[in-house]
Amino acid sequence: MMTESKPKLYCAWFCPFAHRAWISMLAKKIDFDYVEQDPYNKSAEWLAINPRGLIPCIVHNGKSIYESHICIEYVDEAWPNAPRLLSREPYQRAKARMWGDFIIKKLIPPYYKFLMKQSREEQNEYREIFLENILEFSQAMDQSGPFFQGKELGYVDIMFAPWASRMYILEHYRGFKIPQTEEYSRYNVWAEAVINHPSVKAVQANKDKVLANARPYAEGNAKSELADAVRKGSTIP
Repeated sequence: MMTESKPKLYCAWFCPFAHRAWISMLAKKIDFDYVEQDPYNKSAEWLAINPRGLIPCIVHNGKSIYESHICIEYVDEAWPNAPRLLSREPYQRAKARMWGDFIIKKLIPPYYKFLMKQSREEQNEYREIFLENILEFSQAMDQSGPFFQGKELGYVDIMFAPWASRMYILEHYRGFKIPQTEEYSRYNVWAEAVINHPSVKAVQANKDKVLANARPYAEGNAKSELADAVRKGSTIP
């Protein structure tokens, strides 16, 4: 019988996309090795592990798994112990994937466009789009909560947790806060539960370091695949 190897997570302290995999592995209480990886270092050694050269990347039993949302699913399937991140019930599992797709297409892009746009007019435009989409997201949540699909942290929560926990970036650079109104009350309950979940709290970096890392985005001169994708309006990596 083949002995299962201890998984390695290639991650970066500053990357919210990579934190999806990190949170997932912590939530599942997996024993793994954390490897801090500079995604800007496209060395031959790193590209041999992940041909795209992006993080996160999980190496398990000699095989590489990448793309952050796929990493969440892999973690849940490879270690099927409780707590489950995706429901065993087909509709609830499909619903999670649909709203994960909503996060990819409707929440992450306006978050970064709001942060990166330099004119007040464009900032206001993406502020309103972001708020509208946050509201739509919250209206799809299980009303008992506090998490998206009920009492336990799951796939959809992890998909947006890294940005929910860094909303202070938009507050610092754009003076933005999610309104503390009845209309947004379900989102705010959700955000508090997610931000205070032990697996989410465990991956948080120093706030000043995070703000310094975000400064080039707020000033519109960031140089990264993410920044290029936002400028072009293409799929965010």
